[in-house]
Amino acid sequence: MSDREGVGAQGSPDGGTDRVHAARGVAWGGLESAAGAVTGLVVTPLIIRSFGLEGLGLWAASWSLAHSAGLFDLGIGASYARFTASAITRRDARDLNGAVAAGIGFHLVIAALLALLALSVGPFVIIRLAPTEAMRPDAAWILSSAFAVVLLRLVLSAYRGVLAGAQRIDLLGRIGASVTILEGLGSVTILLGGGSLMHLAWNSLAAAVLTSGLEAWRAHTVCPDLRVRPFCADRHQWRAMIDFGLKLQAVRAAELLAQHAPRLILAAGPGLMIAGLYDLAARVARILMALGRIPLPVVLPLATRLQALGDRRRLAILFEGATRYVALLILPCAAVLLLDAPAFLIAWTGDAATAAAATTARLLIVTAVVTLLASPSRLVLRGLGYPGLEAVAAVGSTVVHLMLSLLLAPSFGAEGVAFGALAGALTAACVLAIGGRRVRPDLMTAPFCASLARTLVAGFAGFAGAWVIRLSIAAPGLAQVLDRPAALLRLLAESAGALTLFVIVALALGRLRRDDVALLRAVRGTV
Repeated sequence: MSDREGVGAQGSPDGGTDRVHAARGVAWGGLESAAGAVTGLVVTPLIIRSFGLEGLGLWAASWSLAHSAGLFDLGIGASYARFTASAITRRDARDLNGAVAAGIGFHLVIAALLALLALSVGPFVIIRLAPTEAMRPDAAWILSSAFAVVLLRLVLSAYRGVLAGAQRIDLLGRIGASVTILEGLGSVTILLGGGSLMHLAWNSLAAAVLTSGLEAWRAHTVCPDLRVRPFCADRHQWRAMIDFGLKLQAVRAAELLAQHAPRLILAAGPGLMIAGLYDLAARVARILMALGRIPLPVVLPLATRLQALGDRRRLAILFEGATRYVALLILPCAAVLLLDAPAFLIAWTGDAATAAAATTARLLIVTAVVTLLASPSRLVLRGLGYPGLEAVAAVGSTVVHLMLSLLLAPSFGAEGVAFGALAGALTAACVLAIGGRRVRPDLMTAPFCASLARTLVAGFAGFAGAWVIRLSIAAPGLAQVLDRPAALLRLLAESAGALTLFVIVALALGRLRRDDVALLRAVRGTV
């Protein structure tokens, strides 16, 4: 078989096929996100019950430190989807295998260097991370396992890129959802059985090994001509991967710093208790992020495919549709969380003390909304070959976030760091909007902006609906949340009001359409 045959059945410019693959990807990606969100909802209160907020802070800080290893990725992992999508669309097995060979070869070298670095400085980090002698054995195992997970997923990220490039996000979703459920069941069993944080870390490592193995198997099944030969790539393939990856590295580094540095700042400054409160609030925002990311995995590889096919019309439809679907998914949920974050925290954890994280959670929820609404434009621009603009937006956002975090954390604690996150997200959104309008005016059009504005109006209507319900139950005995059952009842009532008014206004403004029903049927038929 020639180099340009057999890499997959993605060469045909069939919009119906693309729609089916996108529907499958969205459906299974949604199941994976739901599995992760439910696991987080269940496991977090158990960690707090077993180890307190300090234990949660130690767990979060350890993983944040381990994920900082991604700073040395140089953007290669994030580049796979674009290069593999282009090669598979053109049915070019040589380019596909060259991109994988260059990427895995680079990651093997980086992983070896990072492992040596971790062994050298790990003992000093553990002493700083764990304030008491009793916590240090767990801290050592958590940190070691977390680094092992990060390095494993880094080296084998090529397989995820191949499946994404082949428009088989559904397979990634199936694997992710299944392993997440298994990992969650293992975590619950460990915590209820009196296990330690060390056992939780081992459970996460086993899940990472299983996930990578399944992804590798499916990648070779989807692309029979895939050959993994590290370092065996042409000079131009190395140059193309590294050139594109370096631009994305700024994005990746900025995202990692913005996600993990605030926890480390709080742990080293105000203490693990405040870091735990921030992490709790961040987990609330992460639920919203998981919901809003459901349509996003299909955007980048599909944008690259449509560019290779020269289909500008479907590219504009992809951009507008992805943004609209993200907004429709997140705005009703965000309305309820913003209105009654204390009730959600109490209903979730069963501990009234966690309501102290409510203001931090509200700020991070608004941050998540801004970030998610800007994500389709960011991914489309990356897929079209404009990673530089994304890098400017990400770096600017992180600089603002970290500067404000360092400035405000000593006086305002978790709330000051959350305010810095919101300021950073607004900075990135402005850069993407202005820069995107300049480089691709065919996408950043006035009708698109008007469409987004109408969807936001529906979101404000949802907030108003929840607020009306809140006023109607603000009678003695109902206005104050005293326990978990009362919090749950209030949240259910507010959610019903938010969703009802949101749907009414969205229908009136044309934000919900007939083709959305057809898409739901396509999704149901492919799950």
